[in-house]
Amino acid sequence: MFIETTLNSFIGTSTPTFIGETRIDGYVGNRPVVLRKMKGGMLMPVLGTTLALPYGSGKVIGYSDEKLLVDVTEFNGDYEFINASETEIYDASETVAMRNSALKASLATIISDYSRLYKSEITGKLSPMRQAKLDSYIPEITETTVCVALEGAFLKGSDKVVAQVVAKPKLTPAERRAQRALEIADAKRLRTRLLEKYDDEFGGDDVPDDAIQAELDEMFGNDDGEF
Repeated sequence: MFIETTLNSFIGTSTPTFIGETRIDGYVGNRPVVLRKMKGGMLMPVLGTTLALPYGSGKVIGYSDEKLLVDVTEFNGDYEFINASETEIYDASETVAMRNSALKASLATIISDYSRLYKSEITGKLSPMRQAKLDSYIPEITETTVCVALEGAFLKGSDKVVAQVVAKPKLTPAERRAQRALEIADAKRLRTRLLEKYDDEFGGDDVPDDAIQAELDEMFGNDDGEF
């Protein structure tokens, strides 16, 4: 099941955490989730999200080839792009126009290749079913739509992203014991790293065990002092 959540409502995991065989990114409420990611690990913002781009700002109107389709609505008046030969300088609107032209050419190539492969030898056209499939794949774009892949923290905490809820599997007693053993092993490895950390901080003196335990309890939600 996919849900929409703001980044402010998402709590990431501090250590590798698995639900069954799925490694989760964190939690929304008490639900374990995996955030949907696109090209280069880019988070998938929901449609309608406003993004800031170097040459302006716009709204996400779709997705294509694991990238975002953004309709630029405001241009950055200070933006300049110099081509590789340093013979031309383009402002924001000219840059968007070039990127839009490249996007249209890419979509036209997809349409041409698909039609060439699947058109009828008799009619020279796609069947209604094939045409409908092609139409559903090709996104609707405007004269200022660009295709982008963004890296880093390009979203605000109030922005919504798409997440997949990971169902908690029903474990047998043996599987629960095995999972608990793995968690304890992870905790022991973490304790070793914390010992080294506190040893550096306290200059080789005795490490305060309660400080280590408190840090472990916070990470693993452990209240019985078992680790």
